[in-house]
Amino acid sequence: PYPYMIQKAMERTGVTDPAQVLVAGDTVVDAQAGARAEAGMVCGVLTGKLDEKGFEGTGATHVIRSVADLPDVILG
Repeated sequence: PYPYMIQKAMERTGVTDPAQVLVAGDTVVDAQAGARAEAGMVCGVLTGKLDEKGFEGTGATHVIRSVADLPDVILG
């Protein structure tokens, strides 16, 4: 769960503040990578094999049913 992919995406898009980044994924590794990249929001998505409990301790700041729920998370 290294943060390198997220950091590379930030570099390519000119984002310098990880607090401005939202990472969404459906695996433990996705959530851990987002947390290690210090992303401002790390969303565990329940479309994979994990349930809410599966994201505990991964660094996920939110757990959502689907990426369709992201606007609600972003807008608070």
